[in-house]
Amino acid sequence: MGRAGRIARGIMVLVSVLLVAACGDSFNDAYCEANNHRNQQTVEHLTNVLEQKRNQPGLYLARARCHYFLGAYAQAVQDASEVVRRLPNKAEAYLIRAKAGKMLGQIPQALQDYSAAIKFQPTAEAHYGRGLTYVREYQGKDREALEDFTAAIRLDPKHVGAHAFRAQIYSRHEQFQNALADSEQVLALDPATPNAYCNVGFAHYALGHDAEGRKFLTTCYQKDSDPQTRGYYETEVNKVLYARKPKRNSGGSYVAEGAVKTPYDREMERQQNVYESLRNSGFNDRAEACRVDGSKC
Repeated sequence: MGRAGRIARGIMVLVSVLLVAACGDSFNDAYCEANNHRNQQTVEHLTNVLEQKRNQPGLYLARARCHYFLGAYAQAVQDASEVVRRLPNKAEAYLIRAKAGKMLGQIPQALQDYSAAIKFQPTAEAHYGRGLTYVREYQGKDREALEDFTAAIRLDPKHVGAHAFRAQIYSRHEQFQNALADSEQVLALDPATPNAYCNVGFAHYALGHDAEGRKFLTTCYQKDSDPQTRGYYETEVNKVLYARKPKRNSGGSYVAEGAVKTPYDREMERQQNVYESLRNSGFNDRAEACRVDGSKC
């Protein structure tokens, strides 16, 4: 873009910001985007306008979003909080504050803000963010995370992250058919990601499809030559193979090794049995509804 084009673009941004100031809360917050080199310039324009128009919550919201993309998380929280103070039902302000607050380590507040955003305007991004917070910051919150990832997928069936983390939860609770379905969806949506092949391969191994599992793992290792990747997945595969071996009980006979199941494990097992029964009976639509939403099993 030439000098004249850059000047014109800057004028357009400034005019847009001034129009925002004139129009109040009819603001469309698409002025800052991830990795946009003009984000800092937009922040400066917004700050200049706010010096004259401090009664415009839309401008604070716009600047909060810009600050977030620039990594200025404390400033993003401050601007989003100003919007919440003025507009306590503004879902986008809670969402930005949740994301920025989590980056600052304000986990309990971030969780509350995600919940507020969902209350006022449920979105895939808000459900995914809250689910990810449960997974990464809390112990024993798999059920809550699973519900959030499922809600995110319901709102956005192509949400790669929600499918990927839901697959992890299913796998952790040995619901490998569901884990395979979600992992295959990740692979279909984002085939450039090497780990997608590994996750599909491991799920096949866990279901006893060793040849199919090895095929996908081999592809994964070809795409990702990091020995740590191979080491991790081969260790997980060896755990699966070891668990298949019969174990001696106290009487000397061989029995399959098993772990004590929690109520959550039993519920997941029930849902898995219902899903497989529906699928095997040809009720594919009902089976898929069960897989996506456990309450329909």
